[in-house]
Amino acid sequence: MNFLAHLVLSPGGEKIMAGNFFADRVRGSSWKSLEADYAQGVLLHRRIDHFTDQHPIVREAKQFIHPRFGLFRGVLLDVFWDHFLACDFDRHTGGLDLAEFAEYAHQTLAAHAPVFHPEAPRMIDAMVRGQWLVGYAEMDGVDRVLRQMSQRFPLQNPMGEGADALREAHGDLEPLFNTFWLDLVAEFGLNSRDSVHVGGKD
Repeated sequence: MNFLAHLVLSPGGEKIMAGNFFADRVRGSSWKSLEADYAQGVLLHRRIDHFTDQHPIVREAKQFIHPRFGLFRGVLLDVFWDHFLACDFDRHTGGLDLAEFAEYAHQTLAAHAPVFHPEAPRMIDAMVRGQWLVGYAEMDGVDRVLRQMSQRFPLQNPMGEGADALREAHGDLEPLFNTFWLDLVAEFGLNSRDSVHVGGKD
């Protein structure tokens, strides 16, 4: 799963949400040095990733992405899942508004980013400027995200053409996501409506 899904699958408060989001900045067992709720968020992120990697629907979904994307098919799927989540956000989240949730996420992550890495606040600034979270709902937003991701890989790669793969497989992937998302919510739970509406204060 990518940014939006991890943020939504973060019940339990702001610090858990921040830990889930910034987990890739936390290497190995260094989570043990974090405050308990941050550490819980990091471990939640890893559980979500493991659950996703092992899920039969994910293996099935990869077959609908052209083989030329090779090992990048899993990375593409993470972004595609965020697209499907954003497109019907209120239904998938029990009535949350995408723009309102994105604003809450931006504020929460900005407040907790310095805990995880000196450069983390700059990442959140870029997220806000680029409107990444709400952008997942539009194909242009997906295309922009994938082109940016492609530039971060050191070697030439097909990620920048990933939006074409989504267009080609959209009809096959959407029903798979709808089923997969129900499994994710049943396993991990949702960031609550109350947290978003009151600003998620711990």
